[in-house]
Amino acid sequence: MTVVDQQAQPNPDFPTVKYPNPEEKGALDLAISTADEKNIRLILANDPDADRFAVAEKVANHWHQFTGDQVGVLLAYWIFSSRSSQLTTDDTMLTTAVSSQMLSNIAEVEGFTVQETLTGFKWLGNVAQDLKDLGKRVHFAYEEALGYMIPSIVSDKDGVTAAAMFLSACSTWGSPWAQLQKLYEKYGYFATTNTYWRSSDVTKTESVFEAIRKLEQPFPSHVGYRKVIRWRDLTTGYDSATEANVPDLPTSASTQMITCWLDGSDSDNGIRFTIRASGTEPKIKLYLECCSKHQDSAHKGAVETLQYLRHSWFHDPILQIEDRFADT
Repeated sequence: MTVVDQQAQPNPDFPTVKYPNPEEKGALDLAISTADEKNIRLILANDPDADRFAVAEKVANHWHQFTGDQVGVLLAYWIFSSRSSQLTTDDTMLTTAVSSQMLSNIAEVEGFTVQETLTGFKWLGNVAQDLKDLGKRVHFAYEEALGYMIPSIVSDKDGVTAAAMFLSACSTWGSPWAQLQKLYEKYGYFATTNTYWRSSDVTKTESVFEAIRKLEQPFPSHVGYRKVIRWRDLTTGYDSATEANVPDLPTSASTQMITCWLDGSDSDNGIRFTIRASGTEPKIKLYLECCSKHQDSAHKGAVETLQYLRHSWFHDPILQIEDRFADT
């Protein structure tokens, strides 16, 4: 294993990166430079307190940085495949309401259980413990923000155990990218488009959510040409798909969060997206995913829906989308 020399020793000023978070653009630049110099095709990275874990692989002379959902699904499938003959519906993996639905699809096909929680390992860890108290077996939990938990080793988000397990899996897979393509072929392609809008007015967030709720009652019937097949509002405590319209997740009137499921088109199997307000800064975050049997149509469905939301729901000039989507 080769270590990036400039980042090998602790430094509280983090002088080699703009932000010491492997999710951020540019955080892996030094690692990529080192890997290119030494002809290495796989990069593993932790953040300074080692609770996040990131992966990049050189594929056809291009560096692909895996999303948290992609790493989560790969780790989950590795755990499943090592125990597949023993798993039943009492065997559970956890993910969050803003993470990919791919793990749920795998579980449905393979006969184990996936349960969603709210975002954060406060929720994932506590739900895991509650399930264990009920006699269930919890093997894995992850969230899309590069957080992974293997409860048999550490009952919290931990990037070191995730890295060790990922390396062990790579000794069998060879290429994690190639393994991911096999999973897409078997279980479907899941194209995610996550972004955010920033506002200089901290009061704007609430008014945007209220405007969305007033589009139609009790919720919008369509998003663009797609029919809304389920609407869950954890702020108002409404879920169109449950008994008595009571949500299946905890609600909070002080936290803005809406999830919407849309029907499929001729080329995809449908879309789910969640919009929620950041709890620490004036941002509205979007987590959007389209599923299809084909990669191109999954990507197309995600991009089209993002464009509709951008121009119909988040068109106020005070809302600024993150830079990578600014010119789209």
